[in-house]
Amino acid sequence: MTARPARVVATALALAAAACVALPARVGAQQLAALFPREADVTTTAPGLARLPLPPDVLEACSPDLADLRLFDRAGAEVPFLVDPGAPIGGERRETRSVPARVVDVARDETVREGLPAATRETYRLALPERGPPGGAWRLVVDASRARYVRSVEVRGIRPAGDDVVLVPRASIVRLGQALVDRSEIPLPPFDGRELVVVIEGEDGSFLEPTFRFESERALASDAAVALPLAIRDRRQAAGRSVFELERPPGLVTTRLRVASATPALDRAVTVWDVAASGEATRIGEARIVRTPAVGDVPAIDHLDVDLARARGERLRVEIADGDSPPLADVSFRASFTQPAIVFALPAAPDGDPAGVLRFGGDRAWRPRYDVADLFRDALAATGRGDLADATALPRAILGPIRANPLFDARPALARAMQPGPAIDRDGWQWHRPVSAPESAEGLVRIRLSADDLAHARADLADLRVIDGGGRQWPYLVGPAGVRERVDLRAAGPKTEDGVSVWTIALPSGPLTLDRLSVVPARSVLHRPFRLVGRDESGGEREIARGVLAQDLRRPEPVEIAFEPTRVESLELGIEDGDDAPTEIERAETSLAARDVLLVAPAGSYTLLAGNPDASAPQYDVARAREVVLGLRSAPAVAGDGAENPRWTGTPGGAARMRARLQQSAVWAVIVVAVLVLAAVTLRMARGESARRS
Repeated sequence: MTARPARVVATALALAAAACVALPARVGAQQLAALFPREADVTTTAPGLARLPLPPDVLEACSPDLADLRLFDRAGAEVPFLVDPGAPIGGERRETRSVPARVVDVARDETVREGLPAATRETYRLALPERGPPGGAWRLVVDASRARYVRSVEVRGIRPAGDDVVLVPRASIVRLGQALVDRSEIPLPPFDGRELVVVIEGEDGSFLEPTFRFESERALASDAAVALPLAIRDRRQAAGRSVFELERPPGLVTTRLRVASATPALDRAVTVWDVAASGEATRIGEARIVRTPAVGDVPAIDHLDVDLARARGERLRVEIADGDSPPLADVSFRASFTQPAIVFALPAAPDGDPAGVLRFGGDRAWRPRYDVADLFRDALAATGRGDLADATALPRAILGPIRANPLFDARPALARAMQPGPAIDRDGWQWHRPVSAPESAEGLVRIRLSADDLAHARADLADLRVIDGGGRQWPYLVGPAGVRERVDLRAAGPKTEDGVSVWTIALPSGPLTLDRLSVVPARSVLHRPFRLVGRDESGGEREIARGVLAQDLRRPEPVEIAFEPTRVESLELGIEDGDDAPTEIERAETSLAARDVLLVAPAGSYTLLAGNPDASAPQYDVARAREVVLGLRSAPAVAGDGAENPRWTGTPGGAARMRARLQQSAVWAVIVVAVLVLAAVTLRMARGESARRS
């Protein structure tokens, strides 16, 4: 990067500081400050730019992208800052400075040779950069436009007294299009002079006429690492693997995971997945973890770390390949996190008082985009400190004790949306389930839909409603599909005919949208063709899968049958046995992607309704602000057992409509009876008149 005179450096720093100090308090600064539940004083130790490493207590309270973190000055105005994410744990952050070389003088000579191309000699006098190299020495980079060349180079230094000294007696620069051969850099020894003389000689009859630049590199101080234990949310065994679901503090960027176990010797493959709230998983790390005790002169080995890419989800999934070995004993996990910092400028307060206040947490604010961030980078580059300052490059600010923010508005973020809608007739819904909603900081409650809920609801879930004791509906939105949960199925049979075993597989309570079936045969099967048929709610049937059931006799595992998502009432699995014994099924199961209803409502008792084929999709404001609502934290509800609605009539409109229909039927019945009576009277009168005439 181009070197700048001292006055340019001073100007850049002054502009960066002035841009922060002069930023006026916005009209909404008070409202902005009310978004953060916690705060701490910030004290600066020197004027100009400062760097504040963010401690774990701050990071754990923030969202992963630090969107809910702001800095305010003593007057309450928002202060822009630049986020320094820190170097990866175990990695190294390096600073490279590049300065174009200024050519003071140049001379070119050519020697004619009989029968050969002329020999050329180019002499360049270069001025060294005014500031010394950050890494202790420069390297000279020679760049030419020619596609192929080979040149010998000599470099001499001009001392302050005017005499010269040979710094590089002989080097070469080469470009032949071969990565292992090409080189364009010449390392220079430390030198305190002001100029260099570079002599370039060639034998191909042409001048190279290159450009030059000086480069220097140094390793910056390592960023502090934060190591914290991770809570195990769930654990299970599956097909020779141990699977762990781990909580991940949202504001911390995990870069390394350490597996701890009481098992004295181990060698296992570990894979780590980043799991989003929707259940989508992304692989972010894999490694072999190895532990062996010391044997004689051979030292013990204890490599239990897995390096990770950046995680953005709400939890981590760790899969440990056990094979035929028993699961690891007493497993626990610790994560190492990079410690980010913020770079900013605050005027020092008198008598060492706090210069500002850091407010954070709550997950209610948006990610800021400050226009002075690039100005900060320019200022840092102008000082020769690289793109971002390391831990010792800038004065460190001091963060005081963390306390509650007195300006924080503790009302739920969705308080304005927490209003009931019109009442509905619950008798029009076939299924209901009681729900107890807890207090929620944001007014958002998460209701996990059960298989029974999904079975009674329509495929598009448009008939879901949540009502209070007065029958008033409360707004909600359906969250994205989450982790898959196992559902047991009932297999009945087999009915055997013409060498085919037919099993009827019933769902727990009603139709569901399935995309897979897992079958566990009572005895291993080698190769048996199958045909899977789905039956829908109207009794219609269609083939949804066809293939072969096959297992490894050495390690039989459940047979997985995958197919396109299909809503079915039941399944029929036909297996061709030929002349073998009929296939026996020990167990059948499937898995469903978990679905959540995100209810916007205060704490209280509610009822979840499902099963109204004529209900139209509800229109709630929260659905139009879906991304905002999904970004808020929700509290889990406690749901009771669901049941069929005894007053459900099987028709839209419930008991009230049925009563209306009964009344209408009664009226028609009276009319029909009256017509019949009138007809009978008329007929009798006609017969009487006929009798008198005769």
